[in-house]
Amino acid sequence: MQPSDSSHEVGVIWRVPQDTPRLRFVLRVLCEIWTPLPYKIVPADQWKPAEVPTGWRVIDYGIPDLGASHLRLPYSGFIAQTGTSFLSVSWDLGGFFPGEGDFGWDLPAMAFYVLTLYPLYDWRYGYDEWGLYAWHQAPFYGAPFWREPFLLQRWYELLERLEIRLPHPPFTWEIGWDIDHLYAWKGRGGLRWWLGGVWHRDLHKRLSVRFGKNRDPYDTIEEIVSNFSPERARFFFLLSNRHRRDSLVSPHHPDVRRTIQMLLSKGYAVGLHPSFESRDAPQRLLAEKGLLEQFAGRPITQSRQHYLRFRWPDTFQELSNAGIREDFTLAFPKRSGFLLGTTLPVPFYRVDKERELPLWLWGPGLMDRAYIAVAPPEEVEQEVRRLLQVGRQVGGRLHFIWHNSTWPFLPLPVFTE
Repeated sequence: MQPSDSSHEVGVIWRVPQDTPRLRFVLRVLCEIWTPLPYKIVPADQWKPAEVPTGWRVIDYGIPDLGASHLRLPYSGFIAQTGTSFLSVSWDLGGFFPGEGDFGWDLPAMAFYVLTLYPLYDWRYGYDEWGLYAWHQAPFYGAPFWREPFLLQRWYELLERLEIRLPHPPFTWEIGWDIDHLYAWKGRGGLRWWLGGVWHRDLHKRLSVRFGKNRDPYDTIEEIVSNFSPERARFFFLLSNRHRRDSLVSPHHPDVRRTIQMLLSKGYAVGLHPSFESRDAPQRLLAEKGLLEQFAGRPITQSRQHYLRFRWPDTFQELSNAGIREDFTLAFPKRSGFLLGTTLPVPFYRVDKERELPLWLWGPGLMDRAYIAVAPPEEVEQEVRRLLQVGRQVGGRLHFIWHNSTWPFLPLPVFTE
C-alpha cells in the first residue's frame, strides 16, 4: 500500500530493545491484519541506518535516542514482561499506559493489554449474578474511551503523526441474532408450560397461541429475514433445554431443524449458541455443535456464548479445539462499547502460553438486553445511531447482539432508513 503523497512503498521500522512474542503479536495485528502496512522489528543492537528503505518511517520504542527517528513512543516495559500477574494499569481519557514522548500512549502495551483481555488472567474485580466477569467493578470501566473503538483510533492517530495516509477499511454492520427460544409458547407442553402460565398469569395467551388464534411473540424469524439480508444478519442457535436458563423449546423440535435449514438455504450464516452449562462442562459444547452440524449438514465454525458466559482463556481454547473459527462473545454485558477496542478481527492469543490460536474474535458494540430493560426506546435508538456513526468513521464491521424474542424493541428504522 502506498501513501497518498509518495510513489515509494511506505513502511515502518520499529527500533526496540528486544524482539518479543508479545510485540510480534501486536504488530501483526496492527500492521498486517488491520491496515495492512509493511513493517520490520529491529533490536537496537542490530540497527543499521543504511538499511532504511526509501519512504519508510522509523519509530523508537524503548531505546536510547539513536537519531534519524520519525517518532518516539512512550515505553512502559509491559510489552517485554512475561507471565500473567495482576497489573494495576494506568489510564487516562484516551486509553491505557499514558506516557511522555511524541505520542500520548504506549500503544503496543495498550493493544496487548486490551486485545488479549490480559486482566482476566488474574481477575481481581469479582463476578456478577450470572457468574460473568464484573467489568463494571473495574476502576477503568467508566473511562470514556470504551465508547469508541479506541485502539483502532489510536493506531490511526499514530499513522497520521508519521504522515502515513492509508485508507480505512470498508465499513459494514450486521446483527447477530441469538435464538435462545424459537417459540415462547407454540409447540410446547408439559408441566413447566402449564405452571409457567399460572405463575405469569398468561395461561389464556398461551392457550390462544396453541389453538392458532394468536401468534407466538417469539416467532419472529420470518420478519427478521424479510428485513435483513444475509449480509446484515447471522443467527446463533441454542440447542439445549437441560438448564432452566436454556431454551424453552426442545432442540429436537422439528421446527428447529426446519428453521436452520431454511436460513442456510437463503444464504444466512448460522452459528452455535453454546448452552448455559457449556462454560463449565465443555463436553456439552461438543454435543451441541454436533447436533447443529447434523441439522445444518455442514461444519459449524461460528459461535457466541449464551449469557456471554465464559472463562478466559479456557472457554475459547475449547471452542478452538472444537473447530470454531469465529466467535462473537466479547461484549460488555451491562453497557455498550468496544471491549476489544476495535471493529476489526482479533486473533485469540493465549498470554499464559505466548501463543496465537486459529480463532478470530469479534467484539460486538451493543447487546440488546444491556439496554432494553433499563433505558427507554429512544435512548436505545440514539445509542445505535451513535455506534453506527462511529463505525463509519473508522471502518470495519460493527456487530450488534439481538434476540428474536426482543424483536419489538429493535429500532428498525435506524437500520433500514
